[in-house]
Amino acid sequence: MIVADPDSHPLCQYFLSEYLANRDDPTNFPPEEIPVLFDRYEEIFRSALSILQMSREQLKGRAEFDFAHADQGNFEGAIAVLRAVEALRLQGFSQIALLKPPGADIVCEKNGRKVCCEVKAITKVSTPQKGLFFADQVHAKVMENIAHARKQLAETAKKLHGAVTMFVSVSNWFDQAIYLGEQDYQYIVNRLERDKLDGEGEYLESLNGVDVVFFATKFGQIYWFLKDELRASLLGGGDVSEAPKTDPIKKT
Repeated sequence: MIVADPDSHPLCQYFLSEYLANRDDPTNFPPEEIPVLFDRYEEIFRSALSILQMSREQLKGRAEFDFAHADQGNFEGAIAVLRAVEALRLQGFSQIALLKPPGADIVCEKNGRKVCCEVKAITKVSTPQKGLFFADQVHAKVMENIAHARKQLAETAKKLHGAVTMFVSVSNWFDQAIYLGEQDYQYIVNRLERDKLDGEGEYLESLNGVDVVFFATKFGQIYWFLKDELRASLLGGGDVSEAPKTDPIKKT
């Protein structure tokens, strides 16, 4: 059984000990990557607690972050939310907080605009669709979640009196993180704009009701895309060329 050292990785010991005691998960915790892997999880927990201004007890008190009985998919989904918190901070969002279900996962602000975010994880335990290019594999996985995410965002935006809506995709896929770049994610967004939603009779924009699409990859690359009418309010009128070159922002 893999055990975190409480001295060097106290947050891992607090959050992960029951999860690791109750199951073998070599997909997320390959033995050859220990203890370096614990370093990364420790930083995820530390950063999220600092940004959210929560104690470890408060975070674990939320059902989705008590991993004692979580399966691998639920575990990766919860970690994806914490990774999204850090990614949003890096992109200049503030007042980041977790929301209570039902509805979106996160609320934050950017240049005075309130933004609600629904986070969907592309997990290690999910299998990329064979026969597709890497970008199309990511697109296919997003399409599995986008319809439900739109409903959650719409519900929360209404409660928040017209907040900006953001779909956040946090991926744990290795190859896609290496080979996909800004143009590939723009291609994915372009496809989402004209795809058919599962269960709907007409070809509608999959992003109808979604103002911002935000991607965070396994290795920390960040790409986000927003509607033209939001550029002034979310970017403060800044041109795309002013965005960090390693974290490009593109319009849809």
